[in-house]
Amino acid sequence: MWWSELDAQARALTSLAPGIHATARIHASATLEGAVRIGAGTVVCAGAHLVGPVEVGCDALIGNGALVRGPVRIGDATRIGFATEIKHARIGARVRIGPQCFIADSVVDDDAYLGAMVRTSNHRLDGRTVEAIVDGARIDTGLSKLGCHIGARASLGVQVIVLPGRTVAADALFGPRITIERNLPAGRYRLAQAIETF
Repeated sequence: MWWSELDAQARALTSLAPGIHATARIHASATLEGAVRIGAGTVVCAGAHLVGPVEVGCDALIGNGALVRGPVRIGDATRIGFATEIKHARIGARVRIGPQCFIADSVVDDDAYLGAMVRTSNHRLDGRTVEAIVDGARIDTGLSKLGCHIGARASLGVQVIVLPGRTVAADALFGPRITIERNLPAGRYRLAQAIETF
C-alpha cells in the first residue's frame, strides 16, 4: 500500500546523513535545520526553510519561502514553488509543484504537475481514521493523518483539492477548482459552471 511506503521512508530517513553538495546553491536567508541532504546542482531560494530529515535530489529547486518538514524525500529535477508547504511526503523526479500548495502525508509520483494552490487534505473532519480504496475495496488505514497518492504524469489545475486517502490515477488531468472526492480512472475532468449576468 502506498501509505506503507511513506512509513518505510520515514524509518529510512532517521539515519540520513546531512550534507550539501559543493555545486548546490543555498540562499543566505534560507535555513536548514536538522538532517538535510542537498544534491548536486540543487537551488534553495530565499526564505526557504527545510526541517529534517529531508533529502533533496540533484538539479531540484526549492522556491522562495517554501517550507519542507521531514520526513520528506524530493527527487531529481523537481521544482517546488513559492510558499509551498510539504510535510511527510515522497515527491518523485521531475515533479512540478506550483506556488502556495500544501502537500502532506502524500506520495507524488514522477513527472506529475500540480498547479498553484493545490491542497492535499490529510485528516477527516469527524476525527475518524482515514480510509482508502484499493482495487475497489475500502480499507481502514488506521491513520489519523493521511493525504493522497498522485500518480505519474497526472496534472492538477489551480486550486484542486484532494480528499484524504484518495488516489489520482497516472496520466489523469483535473481542471481548476475540482475537489477530488473519490478515485477516478485516468481521464480528463473539468468542473462545469454556469456564469450569469446580473
